[in-house]
Amino acid sequence: MTTTLVLTRKPDAVFQSSLFKTQFGRFGTLLVLQGPPVTKVEISEGNGDSDTISVPTGNLAVSTTDGTGVEEIGRYTTIERMHGYIQLKPQHHNGKVYKEEPYGLRYEPHNRVVAELKSSGGRCFRVLGGLTEKERAILIHEAPHVGFLVGCIGPRMLNDCDTGFTSSSHAAMNELFRVTPRPSALFVLDW
Repeated sequence: MTTTLVLTRKPDAVFQSSLFKTQFGRFGTLLVLQGPPVTKVEISEGNGDSDTISVPTGNLAVSTTDGTGVEEIGRYTTIERMHGYIQLKPQHHNGKVYKEEPYGLRYEPHNRVVAELKSSGGRCFRVLGGLTEKERAILIHEAPHVGFLVGCIGPRMLNDCDTGFTSSSHAAMNELFRVTPRPSALFVLDW
């Protein structure tokens, strides 16, 4: 069994920080799937059936190495920094292929940059396989507000759309750190 994360950024909900008027972010949804290794994830429109996994713009079509299904075990709201900050490319979007395989993930228990946020203890997931140097620096970590992100992804509890400070990011990351096996792959579905 493996754990795979899936990030969708649709619908495109950009916000202005209520703490710092020059900082902007975008909300998204992060799903946590468990089952066999995932080889491909796409969004299909329509209602689907009872076995489909719904996302804000349709349903996930998930392909696995052995053809069996996956189970959704968690879902979070995410924030990413906007207006000039790097973001991971989707595997494919609007007919263009950016990356054939998923991004890898590696747990880092003592990241010195993340440790500047004392409550995090320096724990994060490093995204592996970025196509550029800046993409290879992207982390998934605790982010109480969008100012804590410089290209990284900050999960928080589902439906927490606070544009200022929130403590739910700490709780969301602690849940993700407890998932076993740890997440090892990330699919990005859209811009």
